[in-house]
Amino acid sequence: MLRVAFKHTYFGWNFHGNQYQPHLRTVDGEIFRALRKTGVDPRDGNYKVAGRTDAGVTAFGNVFAVSMESFEPWIVNAINANLPEDIVVWGYAVVDENFNPRRARSRVYRYIMLDEGFDLDAMREAAELLKGRHDFSGFAKGCKPCIREIFTSEIEKHGDFLVYTIEGNAFAWNMVRKIVTALKMAGRIASPEIVERVLDGHKVPLTPSSPYGLILVDVRYTFEFEVEERALSLLNKRMEENMMRFAQLYGIFRFLR
Repeated sequence: MLRVAFKHTYFGWNFHGNQYQPHLRTVDGEIFRALRKTGVDPRDGNYKVAGRTDAGVTAFGNVFAVSMESFEPWIVNAINANLPEDIVVWGYAVVDENFNPRRARSRVYRYIMLDEGFDLDAMREAAELLKGRHDFSGFAKGCKPCIREIFTSEIEKHGDFLVYTIEGNAFAWNMVRKIVTALKMAGRIASPEIVERVLDGHKVPLTPSSPYGLILVDVRYTFEFEVEERALSLLNKRMEENMMRFAQLYGIFRFLR
């Protein structure tokens, strides 16, 4: 048996998360069906996924691994032929037989938000405070203590949007979305105090920001993935189609006012 890791992208707005749930449309559920149609049993193959994303969350570089009798690069396109339009597998790597994708070197998330007149300097200062090793219990759900290490935490402005990028060794449930809520609060009061208080252990109620702005950009390991060019072209086409569709919707709502 060969163990193979696959990079995949999915557009999260039509899924009830990625983890398999009976009677609900999930990313794993669609991948299970596609694998079975290509002759791979995900359960017998010890299927594992790196990032368990919530309903509405998009991923560009999530990773799943499965064991199979043999592997050739054309299998990537065979899997894609049996997947719906909102999931594309585009990278692969033959890995150790005991490989578990959850044991990653780091994960990179990005959150896209409209700039509502936030104080950008305060948000950047607050984001900088998150770097390093901390107990993130106040930003998480069901994780206590919640020791994580953050390598990158930065905000950039792009036109009408703010783009927050965070990279860490691991993330707890709702952690990134609660961090984004705290950063927005810092931007509204023009002070990083809210982030300081949460890191210091003070109980501050934080409702997770909308899942629709969140992207799992990459899951990183000590090895690189091979890119299947035909699959990458398919992904680019699907992204362009969605960009056009949502650009039109954005324009419609702007001109309705």
